[in-house]
Amino acid sequence: MKSIRIGSGLGFYGDNWEPVAASIELGDVQFIASDHLAELTLAILQKDRQRDPALGYARDVVPMLLRLWPLMQPRGVRFVCNAGGLNPHGAAQAVLAAFAAKGLQARVAVVSGDDVLPQLLSTEAPPDTFAHLFNGSPVDTVRERLVFANAYVGAAPIVRALEAGADIVITGRVADAALFLGPLVHALGWTLEDATTETDLNRLAQGLTVGHLLECSGQGSGGNFGSQGAWLAIPDLAHIGYPIAEVWEDGTAFITKAPGTGGRVNVDTVRQQLLYEVHNPHAYFSPDVVLDMGHIRLSDEGGDRVRLTGARGSAPTGTLKVVAGYRDGHKAEVTWGFSWPDAWDKAQAAQATIRALLADRRVPFDELFVEYPGLNSAHGALAPVPDTAALHELNEIWTRLVLRTPSKAAADGFGRLFPWIGLSGPAYTCGFSGLHNTSELLGIWPTLVPRQAVEAGVKVELLGSSAPVAVPVSARAEASAAPPAPRDTVSAEPVSWRSDGGSPTATVRIPLVRIAHARSGDKADWVDFGLFAWNAAGYALLAREVTPARVQAHFASWLPGEVDAWALPNILALKFVLRGALQGGGARNLRLDNLGKAMAGALLRLEIEVTQAELEQALNTPRVGWWGEGQQTNPGETSP
Repeated sequence: MKSIRIGSGLGFYGDNWEPVAASIELGDVQFIASDHLAELTLAILQKDRQRDPALGYARDVVPMLLRLWPLMQPRGVRFVCNAGGLNPHGAAQAVLAAFAAKGLQARVAVVSGDDVLPQLLSTEAPPDTFAHLFNGSPVDTVRERLVFANAYVGAAPIVRALEAGADIVITGRVADAALFLGPLVHALGWTLEDATTETDLNRLAQGLTVGHLLECSGQGSGGNFGSQGAWLAIPDLAHIGYPIAEVWEDGTAFITKAPGTGGRVNVDTVRQQLLYEVHNPHAYFSPDVVLDMGHIRLSDEGGDRVRLTGARGSAPTGTLKVVAGYRDGHKAEVTWGFSWPDAWDKAQAAQATIRALLADRRVPFDELFVEYPGLNSAHGALAPVPDTAALHELNEIWTRLVLRTPSKAAADGFGRLFPWIGLSGPAYTCGFSGLHNTSELLGIWPTLVPRQAVEAGVKVELLGSSAPVAVPVSARAEASAAPPAPRDTVSAEPVSWRSDGGSPTATVRIPLVRIAHARSGDKADWVDFGLFAWNAAGYALLAREVTPARVQAHFASWLPGEVDAWALPNILALKFVLRGALQGGGARNLRLDNLGKAMAGALLRLEIEVTQAELEQALNTPRVGWWGEGQQTNPGETSP
């Protein structure tokens, strides 16, 4: 039975590619797949394209490939990325020009055809066509302000590019996990476009899961691990190894990393990534297959190796998701500090001065957003603010003021309201930053488009040439005839809580952070949470106490949106989505944490009531994740 190894590339535009080099040199990989695009990234690329029509792609692809291709070429490693963004041909030409200047050669394939802006701009479609995916608003409300619209294309054109002999495949807006699924389908001979049987669909579901686990680089190997204390046990993040998947012909997969690199691959780090930004985990839609995570099994084999099985797939729908962007005004921001004494009072007085100046000058604006970095910018109204006496004794207060305005001139002039106060306002100013920090805001418009209207126009073009090199057409066959058998592991199966003593009525209130860990991310205007118990005893408490109503009530004073929720006992996790939490999406959100990445910490502040005996069992039951030899209880804490 064949197997291949595929490594994670970048997880976003601007990520670090040295861990990718380590995977190539030490990880025995045949493919690297690199995800440069997020919803917010397309907004950034659109601003680049407005300045220079030759841009619109993730420009880090050029220096990255200059570093990596000399390592990949002699090893026969092939590379797939979506760095083409809004201009995949421009990206490919830039790479080939840079290669030519260095005497390098490669066959570069370009996948294009995901641009659907002309369809959204057309007024001939029925009124309900291209409605907002989350709130149903008609596209007419933003049509005249649309600047880009790209469909999430699937893995099929990537497969065709690899079959044509491409060394490097550069795409536009394909689905993130399709970057990984394409090489798996190509190398392992899976059925893709004609997949109808349970076996074929489940293999694709396993491949989609692999792609999702690898698409965010270090987040799949211990980076951004949301917890209290446990993250300290993850070794050498300065030299983190990005995740690598060893995938077998039957779909069985193992998540690992290159030997000698930092980070940690275990059930805990893998499942945090598994639920990241997927909305409904029982119906994770992709262009190639619909994934149900409800039967996934993660088995910790120790030594930074996790076995993945059980993903289930069903046929994809007749539509593709589109992410579109529209002009939505401008913003300007200034951060301003005052020191003790009376730092808080000075900050309030200065803020009142700015409001008075805006009124005096009749500056048009929609909102003046205020937050205090270091005090409440991460968790808003859920942040514990010092009492009045302590607040007035703080050494310093930094105030971040962000103006949202329809007028570019108003945004450009906002910073000029501040400098004079350095000499004529309250004393002990620590300084200003951002006096000339203005930008255009772009709203995100998610919608659906008939897949046949997109796929008919998708093109694959092979550019460049290379001297003959050993490029594998299919994965090498391993000596083993089947995937390695599972090792003995700690079971992740949930169990009912069973009291071994203590008063059943004596209870204590605890924050979730004592028995759980969490990760959050963004999807347009929604914040997406995964909440994970360290063990089955903790999961029983989460499942009983952390209801959608309680989560909604917890955030209500700050973000009063509706909450969707799903339970996944197979991975000891709860999934929540908080709607309307990001001021319309990351590209127009004025908060410092515009993508909601810190909001999982706010969820971990939620308090539940448990008995002392329940708490002790949750703290002392061995964890399901491998954290190194002799580390079995909850990291950073034991029972009192």
